[in-house]
Amino acid sequence: MGTKRHFLARSAAVLGSALILAACQTAPAPGHAGFTAAQVAALEQEGFRIVDDGMQTDLSGRLLFATDSAVATPEMKAVVVRLTNVLLTVGVNRVRLDGHTDNQGNAQYNLELSDKRAKAVAAAMQEEGFNAEWIQTRALGVTSPIADNATEEGRAMNRRVSMIVSNVQ
Repeated sequence: MGTKRHFLARSAAVLGSALILAACQTAPAPGHAGFTAAQVAALEQEGFRIVDDGMQTDLSGRLLFATDSAVATPEMKAVVVRLTNVLLTVGVNRVRLDGHTDNQGNAQYNLELSDKRAKAVAAAMQEEGFNAEWIQTRALGVTSPIADNATEEGRAMNRRVSMIVSNVQ
């Protein structure tokens, strides 16, 4: 009886290991938007997380703009260079850049400013060799805050560009 239990326990362990290995070699789940495991790992290391339409990073603290500005600072450009190189290295060829603003000022002006911010990041990516045809920009203005616009810190976090990447055509 002891030998049979030992055999069953060992068989269960081998089967469990085989299932884990098989899962590592299967195609990405639909929630991974067509990414390979290597792409997911590289993107997660850069702060991306899986969302409905790909993987996203709000680049908070990394791609923030000054009040009433769409100028990419040298620090911001360094982040864009690093992220662009990661995307190119792992073969990600679709990106959407969503420009955002805080809630200060005129809504139409903020919409235009958010467009300029997204396009400033797109231009920096193109300078690094990312194909312009792979980039979509969207102006979202004040519609998607990630922090409270009642405080200066919150407004600063909302003056950003979000990057959403996908490999699904």
